[in-house]
Amino acid sequence: MKTVLTDGRTRRTAACVAMLFACNAAPAEQVAAEPDAFLDYIEATGSQYIDTGVNAETGLKARIDMEWGAKTAANDDWSMLDAATVASASDNRSRIFLCHIYNQKPFFGYGLKQRGNPAGTFEFEREKRCEIVTDITSTDAMELCQNGAKTFSAGDREKYAANGTVNLNLNLYLFACNYGNKPNWYARAKLYECKIFKKNSETGELALLRHYLPCIKDGRAGLYDKANGTISYSSGSADFIAGPVLDKPLALVESLTSDGIGDNYQCFNTWVYGKSGLKSEVEVSPLNPTYDRGILACRETDGDTRFFMAYHYQTAFRFATGKLLAKSDLNVVAPQKGVRYVIKTDTTPGAQSMTVSANGGEAVEVLKDGIDYGSTYMATTNTLSLLATHRAYDNYFTSPVEAILYATKIWDGDELLRDFVPAIATNAEGVVYAGLYDKVAERIYKPISGNLKVETGKPFDMERQVGPVTNVLADVAAPKARIGYIEANGTSDYFDIGVEAKDGVEMEAVMEWTAAPDDDVFIGARPTSGNTRFFLYNAWPAHSVGYAKDLPRINAGGDTYHAPAAGTKYRIKSRLDDGEQFLQVSAQTGGAWELLGRTDRTYKGPLETGLSFYLFARNYIGKADSFAPARLYSLKIKTKQPDGSYALVRDFVPAVDTLTGQNALWDRASETYFYNKGNYATAGGGEASPLYPGMLIILK
Repeated sequence: MKTVLTDGRTRRTAACVAMLFACNAAPAEQVAAEPDAFLDYIEATGSQYIDTGVNAETGLKARIDMEWGAKTAANDDWSMLDAATVASASDNRSRIFLCHIYNQKPFFGYGLKQRGNPAGTFEFEREKRCEIVTDITSTDAMELCQNGAKTFSAGDREKYAANGTVNLNLNLYLFACNYGNKPNWYARAKLYECKIFKKNSETGELALLRHYLPCIKDGRAGLYDKANGTISYSSGSADFIAGPVLDKPLALVESLTSDGIGDNYQCFNTWVYGKSGLKSEVEVSPLNPTYDRGILACRETDGDTRFFMAYHYQTAFRFATGKLLAKSDLNVVAPQKGVRYVIKTDTTPGAQSMTVSANGGEAVEVLKDGIDYGSTYMATTNTLSLLATHRAYDNYFTSPVEAILYATKIWDGDELLRDFVPAIATNAEGVVYAGLYDKVAERIYKPISGNLKVETGKPFDMERQVGPVTNVLADVAAPKARIGYIEANGTSDYFDIGVEAKDGVEMEAVMEWTAAPDDDVFIGARPTSGNTRFFLYNAWPAHSVGYAKDLPRINAGGDTYHAPAAGTKYRIKSRLDDGEQFLQVSAQTGGAWELLGRTDRTYKGPLETGLSFYLFARNYIGKADSFAPARLYSLKIKTKQPDGSYALVRDFVPAVDTLTGQNALWDRASETYFYNKGNYATAGGGEASPLYPGMLIILK
């Protein structure tokens, strides 16, 4: 089985890893390796920590997706990402506390004597997944946020910026504080993801130093640093507790189609908290745009406090950060059924923008100038949902959208948080399902509906609602058996077989017309609007091939030609090459093959169309037409090599895709599935048979 690796990770040599850590010596519990599997989280119980190798200094930013453990003492004093110098008195310590909890409240440290709770009544949540973002890239605008809610006031910033720049010459520890090169104030917490950035003082750009993802290797839980290709394990007295193994992505698919009907719909929790400053790009095709439907949205209260990044309502797209204005304010572009839109939104306070492009066309500005959509900062208490609206006040997903989803990206400023693409995955029990794959955190998201606490959702129908596979991510089993045939409807079904239509190609196919053909192309391409054809087989006005401007046909005697008949199984052999073209047709009668005839031709080319062959249609300058109502039983394609020989490049047999349950073509030459480009579900039938290797047939 051939495997295409498309997960985006970079394998690095030990020497390369050593060079990456030239500024900070690599911690002892770190190895250059690829995980055996990714985990939902790792958990520390108060005796584990990791040396990040990142110096504690001004200019850092951290984003931590985590969950604090249950309270164990009156004043729990836990470090999640901290460092501090040793001093005889606490007030004399110099510290960088990026994430620290004390007595339920954030304990922020920046330099000397800067500690305590900057927001007074603000408290960290316990035993609940949350996102902590700390930004000390600028001492004039430091931030400490939980789920987007800020803890600093202007006065706090002035107070905490009093010490200017800080450099401790100590590495930050995860799950503990590096207290003078020794771990202290261990945390009890779960970690889902962690990023650490460093600002370039000259360019102002943020560099990603660490991107930690929970993983397991050889039975030991740790953190995979996607930025450097290394795994870090606990340097404490115990190993981390491994969370559940994440489901494995198998393949990317073109799209997912959501029902958006009643309680039986599909939607996704993005785990991105709605807040000002988010940007998004959603590629979607609404199927019923006349209703009030959320595409990427959340809602804070039962009133007008909303956060709509992508939404449609009757004749308009909707947008909201706080207030929701009338749909007439946004009716510049009216959503239409079946149109493929790219919706781009920026929720920066006072500078919001929303553009919509249709079917690859020019982007149109939807928000009108001079309208205030919320100039103040807003942070919701819940997460954005995709293909529905997540309501905070009752924790339900509602207003689901009927739509085809192709892709979604979400940014916080310039930082890409999510890069969702539709995918097929499998869980530990081997159940295959469709969901979304986030290429940033390499995590599969399952569809959910109803109450978030229940997390029960309707799965996607693998054959009807899942688009064709576009990329294989993992070893996927080949079909166990072939089916008798696949059948094209003659109006929209076709396959792009990925073989260029140019001189030096041979074909052998076993096929059957399901209706009397009329100018229908079984396999071919046409590069211009004139008579330049390149058809390996077509049916006008008889069994024919096409090379340049002529259509050589099989003679039936005199001035007549053999016309294809519906319901008869034919074996077609053909070759198109400069100076040598032929077509040979046999019909099956009584279980035996009867040769109907052969035509040979020596027309001089050369011909290179620049197009790939379509099956069940012709590729007419990149568009399928002349669709063939036909069944395919087998198809072999060979191409001419530099030495004049012909090599097998496609060996198609009809089969059922083991991933989606779709009828497809399995190419035994490249060990790849090929899918119908017209409709996702292709008719198929006949008895299943073992998938034996095919015999090579030499055409003469």
